[in-house]
Amino acid sequence: MRICYLTDFFVPHYHGGGEQRYYEITKRLIKKGHHVDIVCMRITGVKDEEKVDNIPVHHIGPVIKNPPYRTLKDFIHFLHAQQHWLREHDYDIIEGHGISLFTLPFAKYWLKKPAIALVHDISSGTKDQWFTRSTLSAVGEKISLKLPFTKILTVSNGTKNQLIKKYKINENKIQVIHNGVDIKLIDSVEQKPTNTKRIIFVGRLIPHKHVDDLLNAFAIIIKKITTARLTIIGTGSEEENLKKLAKTLRLKNVNFLNKIKDYEKMIRAIKKSTVLALPSTREGFGIVLAEANACEVPVVAYDIEGVRDLVQSGVNGILVPQRDIKAMAQTLIEVLSNEQIRTSMGHQGRRRVEQLFTWEKTTNKIETFYQNLLH
Repeated sequence: MRICYLTDFFVPHYHGGGEQRYYEITKRLIKKGHHVDIVCMRITGVKDEEKVDNIPVHHIGPVIKNPPYRTLKDFIHFLHAQQHWLREHDYDIIEGHGISLFTLPFAKYWLKKPAIALVHDISSGTKDQWFTRSTLSAVGEKISLKLPFTKILTVSNGTKNQLIKKYKINENKIQVIHNGVDIKLIDSVEQKPTNTKRIIFVGRLIPHKHVDDLLNAFAIIIKKITTARLTIIGTGSEEENLKKLAKTLRLKNVNFLNKIKDYEKMIRAIKKSTVLALPSTREGFGIVLAEANACEVPVVAYDIEGVRDLVQSGVNGILVPQRDIKAMAQTLIEVLSNEQIRTSMGHQGRRRVEQLFTWEKTTNKIETFYQNLLH
């Protein structure tokens, strides 16, 4: 098959959920003998044509100085460039996400090709979406998700349910294929076990992740387990506010680390931890939960759609009610204090990842999904 993925940016220049998914799947599809092109925006200092781990990456349209920040003019320029590119190249499958959703009807009706929309999650209308202005983000999503795609591909049943409830999209038009993790790479990372009780958060420091809830919960935890430590890995608009909150709460055992670009270092930090916490109120998939479970580290998260696909509460982690800081604190205390619970959940989590959430399984499902569309 000849496949084209339309995405705003691509690794190693930007590491978003969609970009990482395309990177992992494309590597494996190429090894299976398929031709796959990544088509994305130009970036200052990056060649228009490059190969990333044998993946052909084509940079077209506007030149972006500081990804992911773009203007409305940049989006319009990129969409026009995409149409020109697709007219000049022949593909069997065209898939896109983000602003590229607006190009897919052209692919479907003008080029007569299967046009697939990848939707990771549903916008909250906040500034971490396509546009810095929340109103444009909400309007853009509302318009784009009503466009006539061949299929909508999403990464969790939670997002599928939101597409049906919020946008009244026909269930038969939606296909769920989960994200995965690279178990071989994770297993290759060595880290000696530690006796220190460590909680870790990995993710963007933005409002809906509610790391402030975790800090407030840690203020309760530290009174019960005085040696406990909290590591927060990530950057974002809430970073300074969170650091100020930690000072206000007089939390000395909290360590803020910038986003770790080296994936192996991030995995090493997870393996060094006792439990991973994710106090987010909106997740498309929450891949860090699968990464933690692959490391046999149990997880504690808010009970939300998008997380329930990954976490069976009481089996490979524990889900607590949204924004219930006391419940989050008590649950983390329980996990930190009970080695039997941690060991059991760690083993169950690893088994669940091996069965359901590897990039090999994801790629095989994607390949079958595409082939069915072509027959």
